[in-house]
Amino acid sequence: MNLCFGSAYSFSIFLAPLQREFGWSRAQVSLAFTISIACIAAGVLVGGRWHDRQGPAPVAITGAVLFSVGIFLARYTHALWWLYTFYGVLVGFASGVGYVCPLAVGMKWFPEKRGLVTGLMVMGYGAGSALIAPLAGFLLHRYGWRDTFSLLGLGFLVVTTAGSFFLRNPPQGWRPEGWTPPSREKASSHTLRDYPPGEMLRTGTFYRMWFAYALGTSAGLMVIGHLAAFAEGAGFSPRDAALSVGVLSAGNGFGRIGSGWLSDHLGRTRTLSLVMGVTALLLLLEPRVGAVLLLFGSVFLIGYCYGSQLAVFPSATAEFFGIRNLGNNYGLLMTAWGTAGIIGPMAGGKIFDATRNYEAAFLVAAALAFVASITIATVRPPLPN
Repeated sequence: MNLCFGSAYSFSIFLAPLQREFGWSRAQVSLAFTISIACIAAGVLVGGRWHDRQGPAPVAITGAVLFSVGIFLARYTHALWWLYTFYGVLVGFASGVGYVCPLAVGMKWFPEKRGLVTGLMVMGYGAGSALIAPLAGFLLHRYGWRDTFSLLGLGFLVVTTAGSFFLRNPPQGWRPEGWTPPSREKASSHTLRDYPPGEMLRTGTFYRMWFAYALGTSAGLMVIGHLAAFAEGAGFSPRDAALSVGVLSAGNGFGRIGSGWLSDHLGRTRTLSLVMGVTALLLLLEPRVGAVLLLFGSVFLIGYCYGSQLAVFPSATAEFFGIRNLGNNYGLLMTAWGTAGIIGPMAGGKIFDATRNYEAAFLVAAALAFVASITIATVRPPLPN
């Protein structure tokens, strides 16, 4: 399911074809991706609340059908409002609704390894473009962008609806054999109770996490939303530019597993601070990359660090605010990612239109990642009442 839902990250492949056909600016076309990211966050918020009340099955099937229909209808794009409505709003919202289900289900079945299992559950979402981007690039070359949207939409419908029937929550009160919840001695890294959403919103912990999440993912999304176009503008071939999107997405997927596992041992906030700091360094160097292997290596690491955030923040939410209201609580926190979806791709497009290159955009993204790294290092669980 998440391999398909994560294909929204492949949108940069469609930037150039849509610009050539309609004469729109880079910022105008990339706004569809911006809207999509914002609506994914809205979908997670709605889907999380729905999941907490009725379980994953009805939520997942709804997201699956709406997502596939939105991709298919994007083939009929003839004006910006159509692209924004169906690729931006419908695809984004449905992707978020579907995404939250395997995430919440996985953490409930495996509370003793939340970091690792969250990384595994969401790996497909980040790695989806590693498969979809090369496939979409091939279909674009052979059939054009309209037929590419329709073929992807039909394929996604089959996979996502089938996968939605396999999601089930564990029985109430279930826990793995031999596992006990963290003791009071571990209260420095775990909460001792479940926070309802309203109570979570009254803690400073939530707002520091939200701020760091928004800035850290803004940096990654600025690259993701413009990578193929950046690579072509830097002199790489269209084929290598398309492959770089897949390489970044592969890094995105590996980061979700690797840092998910690492956070189980190093700690959630330490892991997040580390990957955000590395992101800042990579973005400072990225505009100077001139060889294909360096391009692939650097974007893999950028994707790795970005994916790490999407894996570790959910498990940090569970540890800081409890598991009972996880779908709803993480939906609220993920509005930071939706905000990042507005800041990152749109800022990248506007800076490019003003300067005709991406160097300044990458410098801004590096600054955002650095501030995020410092902020998340200060986060601690809320103090017990």
